[in-house]
Amino acid sequence: MKPYIQLTIRTKAPTESWAVGEQFIGTLEEHAGLLLPEQISHNPDKFTESYAGKMAMEEHWAAPCTLRFDGGMFEVAEEFAWRRKKAIKSTGYVSHTKRNIRGQIVPGGVSFTSAYSQNVDFHMLFKQWCHIFPPQIAMLHPFLPLELASLGRYDSFRLGSFNASLRPDIPEAAWGMFYGPDFCPRIDVERLLAAGFFVEKMGEGILVRVTERIEDVENDFPMFLRRRAELKCLFPVGFFLNKE
Repeated sequence: MKPYIQLTIRTKAPTESWAVGEQFIGTLEEHAGLLLPEQISHNPDKFTESYAGKMAMEEHWAAPCTLRFDGGMFEVAEEFAWRRKKAIKSTGYVSHTKRNIRGQIVPGGVSFTSAYSQNVDFHMLFKQWCHIFPPQIAMLHPFLPLELASLGRYDSFRLGSFNASLRPDIPEAAWGMFYGPDFCPRIDVERLLAAGFFVEKMGEGILVRVTERIEDVENDFPMFLRRRAELKCLFPVGFFLNKE
């Protein structure tokens, strides 16, 4: 099992405007070109079109699509998916925030998987995307072989999934977690800071890191596991699905 980076964001904020898309795709062209897409699609499992630069993506971002459901017709925005096959290999997609037939907000967001590398500042990328898509909940985690061996193939943490769309669960504490307004009231920030954890206020939420640098997970995995366990003890009982 090869190590990889998983970055997932759930957001209730509007995502369809090209102002959002242009800003987001611009970040893929940064980072020394190591995240530059090669192909794009509206289907994360099938890529047929070459990436032609940020300004050519406006027509692909949030392209309208009509769905039929229960005798009615609904306009939604197509996903924006991309992948890179050269080093550093990566793939991801943006799903757009919408309302269901009951008028409830169904969060959109980003799901991104990349080969593990210390040549990209994934912490900075995470913060950039959290500014663009203010999260309801978000995670950034480097999955290494030792941890992957203990997780099932469809483990929600391994997949970067928060389960239910309307009421997300938190299966485990990732190296970096962004907690939005839905979760912040249950978190004692002063306790986290007093215990030596890293907390940043961002917009209406907070970014919490288990250790200072993401490389710490690879460099001293036992230390990371110990600190993660200590961190979880500072959260309310039941906050994480994984009780260990």
